[in-house]
Amino acid sequence: MKVRNKITIIIIVITFAFVFFSNNVLSRFFSNYLENQEKVQLDSSSRSLESFFDGKKMKYQGTVNDYSHWDDSYNFINNINKQEYINSNLIEDTFSNLGVNFIYFVDEDNSISYRQYYDDISNEFIQYPENFNEDLVEFIRNSKPKEDISKIMKLGDQYYFLATSEITDSSKVKDSMGRMLIGRLIDENMIKELNEITDSNISLSTVNKDSGDVAQEPSLEDSESVSLDLVTLTKSKNTLQAEFIITDTAYEGSSVLMTLTKTRNFYSSGMDQIRNFMLIYSTIMVFILLLIFYLLRRYISRPFIKLIDELKGLDLTKNEIQKLSITKGKNEFSFLRNSVNHMLSRIETEQYKVRENEEKLYATLVSVGDGVIAVNRKGIVDFMNPIAQHLTGWSMEEGYGNSFETVFQIISEYTREKIESPVQKVFATEEIIELANHTILISKDGTERPIEDTASPIKDTLGNVIGAVLVFRDFSDKKEKRRQIEYLSYHDQLTGLYNRRFFEEELKRLDTRRNLPLSFVFADVNGLKTINDAFGHQAGDLLIQQVSDVFKTECRADDIISRTGGDEFVILLPKTEAVFVQELVKRIKEKIEQKKIMDINISVSFGWDTKTREEQFAPDVLKNAEDLMYKKKIFNNASKRSEVIKSILNTLHLKSPREDAHSKRVSIICEDIGRAYNLSDDEIKELRIAGELHDIGKIAIDEVILNKPSKLSEAEWAQIQHHPETGYRLLGTSNEYYNIAEYVLAHHERWDGNGYPKGLKGEAIHWKARIISLADAYDAMICERPYRKALSEEYAVAEIKKNAGTQFDPDIARVFIEEILGLTW
Repeated sequence: MKVRNKITIIIIVITFAFVFFSNNVLSRFFSNYLENQEKVQLDSSSRSLESFFDGKKMKYQGTVNDYSHWDDSYNFINNINKQEYINSNLIEDTFSNLGVNFIYFVDEDNSISYRQYYDDISNEFIQYPENFNEDLVEFIRNSKPKEDISKIMKLGDQYYFLATSEITDSSKVKDSMGRMLIGRLIDENMIKELNEITDSNISLSTVNKDSGDVAQEPSLEDSESVSLDLVTLTKSKNTLQAEFIITDTAYEGSSVLMTLTKTRNFYSSGMDQIRNFMLIYSTIMVFILLLIFYLLRRYISRPFIKLIDELKGLDLTKNEIQKLSITKGKNEFSFLRNSVNHMLSRIETEQYKVRENEEKLYATLVSVGDGVIAVNRKGIVDFMNPIAQHLTGWSMEEGYGNSFETVFQIISEYTREKIESPVQKVFATEEIIELANHTILISKDGTERPIEDTASPIKDTLGNVIGAVLVFRDFSDKKEKRRQIEYLSYHDQLTGLYNRRFFEEELKRLDTRRNLPLSFVFADVNGLKTINDAFGHQAGDLLIQQVSDVFKTECRADDIISRTGGDEFVILLPKTEAVFVQELVKRIKEKIEQKKIMDINISVSFGWDTKTREEQFAPDVLKNAEDLMYKKKIFNNASKRSEVIKSILNTLHLKSPREDAHSKRVSIICEDIGRAYNLSDDEIKELRIAGELHDIGKIAIDEVILNKPSKLSEAEWAQIQHHPETGYRLLGTSNEYYNIAEYVLAHHERWDGNGYPKGLKGEAIHWKARIISLADAYDAMICERPYRKALSEEYAVAEIKKNAGTQFDPDIARVFIEEILGLTW
């Protein structure tokens, strides 16, 4: 928007605001003043009405007192000279002279003794209104003894002044024998009189006390004066209406409401004069405003617009810049033109130097391998090299002119809170600033990258900071390598649990009084070596992972679970009682017993202890847990390992049913040979078991190789030759099968020393291994194999005879043929 238009708008707004404000203030001031004057008039009318009602009250109360405290009235109520009293005192002239409309006598029982109603229009007695009786009797009944009461009350459809007093003798010595009541109608003449007094229109109505329209509940107790309580005040454009409760009026359930309606002539005429004044005032202000516009346009706007137009026509990109024309005179515009021309000359000189330096700087910044962002003193982006554009996601065209914080958004990796802009820090300190570690840059597309950077101030020749430059690089690869190193230094790579190093450091930290009781659980996975030997280290790793998963699931978030060895785990539980530890171990055991690895039940031995006193040495408590674990491991080890061996054998037979049948047949042959040698029952049993387990090492061989129908390759045959060693390692882990392991290891050795795996010869081979060797070879020949059909028994016998003394023990071969097969040698 042009300056001229801005000035015009400002002047118009200020002028109209001033006019509006002054008119509004003036209007409100006079409006309040006129309303206050109306209130004064209303208060004056209220006081006039109160005085009027007080005068009427005193008049009628005095009249009723004169008659009720009179011996003749006392005799009348006692039925003495009653007719004479009526003829003398209760005639039409009496009513007219007293200015009353009815007189009412009741005896001490509140029974009507006399009543008469006088019509002051016709000047004669008329029939007494029957609808008066109930209200009047109730009014008299509620009057207290010896009490004079004067009230305004609605009787029927009209309103009356009422006055009552007890009837006594003139000296008031004798007891009251009844009560006298007089009433005066509030007729049109009286209302007209009230209208003249207040210069308004008066009307009376009745409000129900239960309706909530009455602000207070009037009382039947008499008061010295009448007061008018304002209930509502309603103002319209031309009228003012006030509603008063006459406090000296009441009867059961209702009160008298007086409505006063006045015309607002005073207020209306006053406001009309104010509006006329404001119209004239506003017109004058508009005229003054137009005059100001004219002067502003002639002496300021036109010269200024001309100067602006010339400045717009300047082209600063040219080597030679066109200058402004010089006007006559020595005013501010002439001085400004001369100053601009001088400045343009300086610009021409400096522009050449700037262009040259910019080209050199741009070439340098574009070629560097780090991101570079340059900002001016206001923090607005002036430059971004290609690397900076790539890392921030903002192109040079998009980022240019934006604030640095918009383009370069960084947060803390840990708190996710925004980090203070390094550029702002540079502006505040005027020093080189480096970003803190764990800083994340959020690119335009939401990509997050860890970065490291340096921000430096850009200063002019005088040392003033005129901007800043930020140099930053992607820290992702370096950070990831550091994270992996940090993670592996405290975690087990296989399970993700903490390692021994972390456990030892954490134990030092947690071994404090506030963490007592401090409990330890030492766990050792049973049969890990057996699983590794049988199924390979991948199966062993899977076993460890399954056990660690159970630990993670069952332990609390604050518990420290560590893998301290190949098959050992330690759980550190701060602030944990021994009872809880027992329950935890019980849950872990139940979960582990539900898991299997290669159809073999997983088993873990546990030991635990709790440090309950500060003077206890934590490593000793941990050693107690470890010792308890080893005791349980030794106690259960034999049965557990035997179970594992049997499970492995079952697994092998499931992989290859042919191996199952082969093992059973070899077992029978071994048993028969043992009986032929008259061995003891224990030795025969051991030999039978050895025959059944002799190929258990094949569990580590792929079933594809075991069941291959064609000739094995060299690599496959090499795997087959390892099965005696695998079987030896498996059986050697169990005390029950320890001796058998030696037989299994040597059952492929040859009498001539050309067997495997050790190449033993002759008697160096255990004699039971020699029996297994022969039984294994015989069954292999007479039974079908994947790669050939079964050979005849004659062929097998011939092969045994042929290889006796080379492959087989000759004595065992002879006993087998003669004693077992029943053939001649």
